[in-house]
Amino acid sequence: MADPRHIQRSGQIDWSRVRPRRHPFNPASEMRMVPLGDPAGMSQLGVHMIRIPPGKESFIPHAHSVSEEFVFIVEGVGEMMLDDVGHPVGPGDFVGFPLDGVVHSLKSKGPGDLVYLTAGRRDPIEIADMPSIGRTTIFRNGKMELFDVEAAERLTGEEWMARTTIEG
Repeated sequence: MADPRHIQRSGQIDWSRVRPRRHPFNPASEMRMVPLGDPAGMSQLGVHMIRIPPGKESFIPHAHSVSEEFVFIVEGVGEMMLDDVGHPVGPGDFVGFPLDGVVHSLKSKGPGDLVYLTAGRRDPIEIADMPSIGRTTIFRNGKMELFDVEAAERLTGEEWMARTTIEG
């Protein structure tokens, strides 16, 4: 009898058939990603198994503003960067990313591939800061909008309120 869609057998993934991808703003990025949540019918939580070859990175260093995320290391050796400080990670290590502004990224340190499970909420809007390129990305309605941090206008709450005042 075939498994119901609720059961995804990650141990049976044929990684040689998974096309490598990279983050568009990180030339050191290379990873093979397999969705686990989508085939199981999940719509509110994005779940993926990811494999990174030695010396390569996952995504560009980023911090979330809306959706929490986690990484659970399945095999291999890596370095988790948290606010530009490297921390060794290996099998069984869990790294959670609450909405505290900590910029994070992951690198495979070899000798073999780094394999990890990751998941995050699928909120209708997500905001991710990418300080290494000076941009903020807003993900909304299946589209990405990139904003240059240097060109952005920044207002304090008081400045915003002053603009809302109607003179007269």
